[in-house]
Amino acid sequence: MSDLDVLVNALNAGRVSRREFVSRGIALGLSTTVLGSVLAACAQTAQKSGGPVDLTFVTWSYGIDTIKSNIAKFEAQNPNTTVAFQDFSWLNYHDTMVTRFVGKTPTDLAYSSDHWLQEWAAAGWLAPLEDHFSQVRSYRADYFPYVTSGMTYNGKVYGIPYYADTWAFLYNADHLQRAGLSGPPATWDELTEQAKTIKSKGIANYPVILLFAQDDPGSIEVWTSMVFSRTDGHLFDSSFHPVFNQPGSAAAKTIDWISGSLRDTKILDPASLQSQEIPVVKGMESGAHTFTILETYNQAELNNPGVNKLAGNFKMAPMPGETQGTVGYVRFYAATGQLINRGADAVGAAGKFLEYFGGKTGDQFSPVVKRWAVENGLGFGWKSLWNDAEVKTAFNKWGDSAMLQKNQELARAKDGLTKFYPSWDVFSRTELQKAYLGQVSTQDALKAMADKWNELQKA
Repeated sequence: MSDLDVLVNALNAGRVSRREFVSRGIALGLSTTVLGSVLAACAQTAQKSGGPVDLTFVTWSYGIDTIKSNIAKFEAQNPNTTVAFQDFSWLNYHDTMVTRFVGKTPTDLAYSSDHWLQEWAAAGWLAPLEDHFSQVRSYRADYFPYVTSGMTYNGKVYGIPYYADTWAFLYNADHLQRAGLSGPPATWDELTEQAKTIKSKGIANYPVILLFAQDDPGSIEVWTSMVFSRTDGHLFDSSFHPVFNQPGSAAAKTIDWISGSLRDTKILDPASLQSQEIPVVKGMESGAHTFTILETYNQAELNNPGVNKLAGNFKMAPMPGETQGTVGYVRFYAATGQLINRGADAVGAAGKFLEYFGGKTGDQFSPVVKRWAVENGLGFGWKSLWNDAEVKTAFNKWGDSAMLQKNQELARAKDGLTKFYPSWDVFSRTELQKAYLGQVSTQDALKAMADKWNELQKA
């Protein structure tokens, strides 16, 4: 799409005035004669446009009642726009959406994720939001760095965050107190010693439980968070060449810690290798475990007195390790290439949708942004939203807003976000499990992961 096409779309959508259109056009080197002709054509088109617009919005299956409620409120404020909504399971969402894109199933707006963006944008299935919705550019300065990074492809932002979160180190403070421990561990070695103490005193047979089920996409993010927390905690260099396969790497040390905790000290529950998110949460709720790594919103579940008799005991600490780094990730509202091809009316209606569902005007956030945070405890990508008293109060009911914010400041987007990252991710989960179980050596697992990466990079 040319610069003139982008400018015309902005004019038709009402994002630039006629005067601004001319000044920008001149800056692009266009003559006033050409610009005058374009303005006249746009005026004629505008007279024919402005009718009702139907938008298709696709998400994964979370908070469906809330989404439908938000859609109803949006439609009430925008009676000329109707939103057709569909949802699919998170576990199948990637494949379902790829099938929709390839088959050209009508899809205008959709949830997307940092670990799919490169693949979907490279294929042309998603459009860069900042090219079509100018307000996106003004949002960037208020995003946490990992949020901007996770929504950027080839230097352009493709999303407005629906949900942004970090992987957090959570622990049962009651267990630590009963074991005579003064506070959470600061390093992985200290975690081992604390867990051995807790185990020896009969407080928890397996003090550590982790989300490592191969079919759960979160498993690679837990492992990567553990890598990030260590000195030199990187998987790739700036040219996307693997560094994790080097002897003594942070990745190797992380695998060794996991396998040793599973097979030697036996502080890690073997069920971790088959555990998805919910079983890990339930295991912590039951008091059977002391330490885990989960997305931060799970702390709200753990400390919910309505569902857990141990509520109030679950605290969050920085990730053990020298850097305290962790993975931050973003799920975002995205616009498809199909939407852009529908023209100005559809793009304009979608712009209003995106503003209502994920934007802000000045210091005022959209009602949807605050609703997800206050009612559902979902993390968010905006730095300044932590200044909102209502948001702080809501998060402090189950956690520590200062600690939550600190974890976002320490977080990084996953290394290696490329169009082939999803394929490498799935392959790597299997190799990591082999190493945890001692079926292959740490170095052999990392070599296989590096070889796979290089193969995908050359393809």
